[in-house]
Amino acid sequence: VDVEWAVATDPGMNRLVRQGRTSTDAGRDYTVKVDAAGLPEGTRLYFRFTAGGRESPIGRTRTLRRDAVESARFAVASCANHPYGYFHVYRDIARHDDLDAVLHLGDYIYEYGMGEYATEYAETLGRIPEPSHRLVTLADYRRRHAQYKADPDSKAMHAAHPLIAVWDDHELANDAWRDGAENHVGNDGKWSERRDAAIQAWLEWMPVRVAHEREATRIFRRYRYGDLVSLIMLDTRLLGRDRQPDVGEAVTPDSVREALGDRARRLLGDGQERWLRDALDASSDTVWQIVAQQVMVSPTLSPELGPLLDLDRESLLSRETLERYIEQSRGNPPMLLDTWNGYPAAREDFLQDLGKHARNPVVLSGDLHTSLAGNLIPSGAARPVAVEFMTGSVTSPGFAEYLPERRAGAVRDATLALNPSLEYMETDRRGWLLLAIDRDTCRGEWHLVSTVHEKTYTSAVDATLFVGAGQVADGLRHLDT
Repeated sequence: VDVEWAVATDPGMNRLVRQGRTSTDAGRDYTVKVDAAGLPEGTRLYFRFTAGGRESPIGRTRTLRRDAVESARFAVASCANHPYGYFHVYRDIARHDDLDAVLHLGDYIYEYGMGEYATEYAETLGRIPEPSHRLVTLADYRRRHAQYKADPDSKAMHAAHPLIAVWDDHELANDAWRDGAENHVGNDGKWSERRDAAIQAWLEWMPVRVAHEREATRIFRRYRYGDLVSLIMLDTRLLGRDRQPDVGEAVTPDSVREALGDRARRLLGDGQERWLRDALDASSDTVWQIVAQQVMVSPTLSPELGPLLDLDRESLLSRETLERYIEQSRGNPPMLLDTWNGYPAAREDFLQDLGKHARNPVVLSGDLHTSLAGNLIPSGAARPVAVEFMTGSVTSPGFAEYLPERRAGAVRDATLALNPSLEYMETDRRGWLLLAIDRDTCRGEWHLVSTVHEKTYTSAVDATLFVGAGQVADGLRHLDT
């Protein structure tokens, strides 16, 4: 199929700056990707495709600036489960006209089939997964990506803003790591074949550039917004991750403790760690170093769930599962070992690198379906070396939707009380993070939507926290609203 493309400086597509012709076929699932070099820097641009005599809707994008930059604004999103609710968060992002880009931190799709995780509302909302079974083959992953891209709210966001994306686990399989995944079982075939199929579909359907096919699994990279921001995108999921302590056939309390004490276990991998140090050093001439990655960094202990939950109340989880969670929470262990909590030695090295090689580091995270902000303090230290801003989910359910609390917000409040490095946490509502940066401050603003289960919604700012340039060691501060 032959496809014509054009880029212009006006929404009417009259002042063209680049145009050309390309083609696509079944080998790329009929997707089209154009690397339009030579565009004017720091400019809002418009683009359109034409194929078979039909024109696409006109999309809008923006190019980077090389010179002095006074401010930058990013939307940060993650965890969009199509069958669980409407993508109102994407629509809300599309309505903000002043964004430089959308940073998507992973779980752009989910691999589950109908009747599996977070499909409780699928039939009612008319959002049944396509295909209806769990994804395993290349055709499966391609069909699911096509379904997500056909969503009108998703199309609105992509038409309004450029997207900078990394993957997390559900683009492949739940709790994925370098050599497997929690829900990859024997009849799913070889992990390498499923992994490669998922990656191929992601690369076909996502606006990302790959330098060479042999580097298809390398998604860590760096962008510069003039002299203001170095944006460093990492892969904490696939490239260098050792298996999580609580995933596998022979998991015991002793094996978990042994894994948590093993200094050799890595999350980024040695090569990516070296690259990160070099990237931070090369970013010393920008005011801010924004490190965007997938999972929670803040050391977080779990509150004991027994006093907080009422097992006689309705829950999406079985009573047996809830009783297991209560037992596992005794003694306040680290929360969720699929995060940096499961790699404490690697986290200490990561924080030490931020403290040594970065001027004003801010870490972005997602994955947890929770809006959160915290100060990142190395073990034994008194002051932060960085701060963390976590975006909530687009639709995926949070703690409060699975844990039958005796009182609304009980788990959130107990977690905040137990972990003083955390400054903000919201587990009930879905939303996105606005990251607003200037030469003096980096501000996180959490925009939460009222519902993802009704067609109409409202959006409101739930909290705003900021850190000052040169004042990261003083930690986060709340902006009175």
